[in-house]
Amino acid sequence: MYWYDGVQTGVGVSVTTGLNVVVGYHNTYSDSYWLSHFGTRFDFADMGPLRSAVDSAIDSYMRDGRDVGDGVKIDEGKLDSWHAALLLDYYPFGNAWRLTGGYAWGAAKLDSAIFGTIEQAPSQRFYFYLAGDHYYYNGNNFDGSATMDWNYHGPYLGTGFDIGLGCGFSLFMDFGVVLTNRPARLTLDIPQEQLYVYNKLTATWLPVTIPQLDADIATAQRDANHKLSDLRVYPLLKLGFLYRF
Repeated sequence: MYWYDGVQTGVGVSVTTGLNVVVGYHNTYSDSYWLSHFGTRFDFADMGPLRSAVDSAIDSYMRDGRDVGDGVKIDEGKLDSWHAALLLDYYPFGNAWRLTGGYAWGAAKLDSAIFGTIEQAPSQRFYFYLAGDHYYYNGNNFDGSATMDWNYHGPYLGTGFDIGLGCGFSLFMDFGVVLTNRPARLTLDIPQEQLYVYNKLTATWLPVTIPQLDADIATAQRDANHKLSDLRVYPLLKLGFLYRF
């Protein structure tokens, strides 16, 4: 037996984090129970090499925008993400199926445009609600942006398969989640130009002031982030090829 027997390396694709590279050790043919039933891996993925393809897929899904209520749509999603993980694999029956635990860290950022339009009514106002206040743009459309970022780290739990293809090659699949230390965070950017707000005391529409707009944006962000705080599980789904010496 050579010192490199069981060393493995591979490349694949992670649905949530892009191009995936893995190096590790698992000597499936060893006479030792520990070497044949346990393995280790270092896993790294980055969206960079696949960013244009992923952004094109998001744009295709968005098409003319996805309605999220109050006449507001989201569009032009741009995803940037990466992760790294130290993993310990256990093969209960010494075959293809494995259970995986470890520790992972990474980040995901999604930028999108938010907009609205009243079709066939170019001279009408565009109305929407924000944090309970009634707004309108002096025209038939508005645009802004929303950004969701998620910097996370925590324990990883998952399962997967290494399916032998012969000559040292195998197909690997991973399904798991990172139990994150913090949830995703949402930020909004809404232009002030040509924006009016309904004053409930005077029953009139007035140009919005920056302090009031900032306060409503902060309230909307706080409500959204409160809902996001319940989401503390980051999924990882990977598929690729391994070569084991």
